[in-house]
Amino acid sequence: MPNQTKNLEAMRHSAAHILAEAVLEMFPEAKLSIGPTIENGFYYDFELPRTLIPEDLPLIENKMQKIIKADQKFEKYTEPKKKAIQFYKKLKQPYKVELIEELLDQEVTFYKNRDFVDLCKGPHSKSTGEIGPFKLTSIAGAYFRGDPGRPMLQRIYGVAFSTQKELDEYLKKMEEAKKNDHRKIGKKLDLFSFHEEGPGFPFWHPKGMILWKTIENYWREVHKEAGYLESNTPVLLQEKLWRQSGHYDHYKEFMYFTKIGKQKYALKPMNCPGGLLIYKSRNHSYREFPLKIAELGLVHRHELAGVLHGLFRVRSFTQDDAHIYCLDEQIEAEVIKVIKIALEIYKKFGFADY
Repeated sequence: MPNQTKNLEAMRHSAAHILAEAVLEMFPEAKLSIGPTIENGFYYDFELPRTLIPEDLPLIENKMQKIIKADQKFEKYTEPKKKAIQFYKKLKQPYKVELIEELLDQEVTFYKNRDFVDLCKGPHSKSTGEIGPFKLTSIAGAYFRGDPGRPMLQRIYGVAFSTQKELDEYLKKMEEAKKNDHRKIGKKLDLFSFHEEGPGFPFWHPKGMILWKTIENYWREVHKEAGYLESNTPVLLQEKLWRQSGHYDHYKEFMYFTKIGKQKYALKPMNCPGGLLIYKSRNHSYREFPLKIAELGLVHRHELAGVLHGLFRVRSFTQDDAHIYCLDEQIEAEVIKVIKIALEIYKKFGFADY
């Protein structure tokens, strides 16, 4: 199995390489960015002279198939960093130049098949002919290096498998998933919506709130039965708290900041610091332990536009959080109880395989 996984990874990596070659053949002026493997497939980011449309994907696939049929051998070689930069400057590939300039290694690895060369550490298949069944699936926008201040590139996604049967099964599942897309269901049933005035922030409609409150009431029943108290903390807290908690140093790019007077504030991305302020608001006796305080806390996170996806990836959501204060000898029992609560709630919503 490890070898199969390794070979499949190399094949998908090679498919991304071939995708770049095919796109460059279709758009000679294309600027190449990166093309990694992902779960079930691969993608590649491009700066192109025009916006791609779905009808472009079969055309690019045909070019890829021709490259695969030619069974071109992949050849690995290295060049000194300075020479590699000169090579891509000559080809007018600024993204590749930037990527190489930031490499610490003084030797840069390339892979070549016939006349196409790409910056890459590998691994790759032995030749293009070893690429198995694949399908280009979608087009999306993606900022270079995920930075909104950088150019918006066009990302082409693809999937690849060892056998046609695996590919067909995957594509069938994807079609079924489209039919049951929660975004379509939410709109059809008038549950929630998204608006350009607040991208990534869900708007819950009255019918959606019926479901929300039903889930919330169930959550409260479970937690009350398990001995939890409930709290609620502000969504806006002083920036110095987030520096103290460590969130600022490790998470500031995903946080929203503002000012009230001269004081800096941040919308909370997590509930913990607020919960701890409640705990430290008075002295506690060991007789209170275990002290279990739960919160359905509204948090905000600055997710990039390219990763937003319905209710699965949003910029504001309510997080089921809790803080348990206990003695050392109580830890094991409390961890077991937390796991039991999680299992109970997962089971209620039909999750059995996790």
